[in-house]
Amino acid sequence: MMNDNEWVVRWFTDVWSRADGGLLAEYATDPFNFHLPGGRVLTLSHVDYLNFISIWCQRFKNVNFTIKDVINDETKTVALYHCSATYNGGWARIPARKQHVEMTGMVFFKREEGMITDCWLEDSSFDLYQQLTRYLD
Repeated sequence: MMNDNEWVVRWFTDVWSRADGGLLAEYATDPFNFHLPGGRVLTLSHVDYLNFISIWCQRFKNVNFTIKDVINDETKTVALYHCSATYNGGWARIPARKQHVEMTGMVFFKREEGMITDCWLEDSSFDLYQQLTRYLD
């Protein structure tokens, strides 16, 4: 893993925004546990996780992540982020209107020997849903 917080930034800009499997292999065990809002836990291989991200990248284009804050210790990292993107359709049966959206969230990483073993995601999905459905009839 990289020193300090550079790896966190690259997690968002390269792994999430570009589905970079090479960096995923450097950063996370295969498989690792992906904890979703609502308490669901998925044990995902790198292939499964990259498929998940690829689908997300089809739904959201022109993605720009900004890391607002990072807290690190030897085995845990928490990152607060802001994301802006253009919605391209395909999420929750909401039609595409090339709409600009804003999202926020927090990711909690647990690491062993420098590799991510668990990743918790808490995000603003409900707010995103409201943004996308505000003007639907």
